[in-house]
Amino acid sequence: MVALENQRYGRNKSTLINSAYIESGEYRRKFDNLTPNDEVNRVLYAKAKEMLKHRSGTLYEDMYWIDGDTGKIIISALNEQTEKAVAYTGAMKKVLKGRNNIIAIHTHPHSMPPSAADFNACYKNNYRQGIIVCHDGKVLCYTAEGTIDEKLYNSYIAKFTRRGFDEYKAQIMALNTIKENVIIDFWEVE
Repeated sequence: MVALENQRYGRNKSTLINSAYIESGEYRRKFDNLTPNDEVNRVLYAKAKEMLKHRSGTLYEDMYWIDGDTGKIIISALNEQTEKAVAYTGAMKKVLKGRNNIIAIHTHPHSMPPSAADFNACYKNNYRQGIIVCHDGKVLCYTAEGTIDEKLYNSYIAKFTRRGFDEYKAQIMALNTIKENVIIDFWEVE
């Protein structure tokens, strides 16, 4: 009955979170060493749980920009209405401009790796680090010292999916290929 009701209200079963896992010690420990600052790590964990619970069963993303030195919330985007994206408004760009200690954390409903847009936003906005909290419980981190050509990235993904790799693996392989020419890095937190 609940599943049918969720579907009626636009819930997406493939993007539902496992609340018990998100509340577990195993999941919390993923945040223990994201930064050298325990307070920042606590804020990142709290906001990760908050965003995942808010967006469970949807295709929408939430995002926080956090001061990497203090853990203070700089700005947030919690009411996005475009699937699988966060729109940077002029006001957001103004608040972020000139900062070099930002940690951006956002959700990925389909639990995919960082996109070209994620890396490009990281580079253009001078983020110290980006973090993706996936609806399946994965936590992925990324950094960028250059931009990624989105058409090239998408062509690599298409090439790898044509070879029979699933979307997740194709994206990982595309990013590893891009790493040969652009200074980016990404990793899954264990």
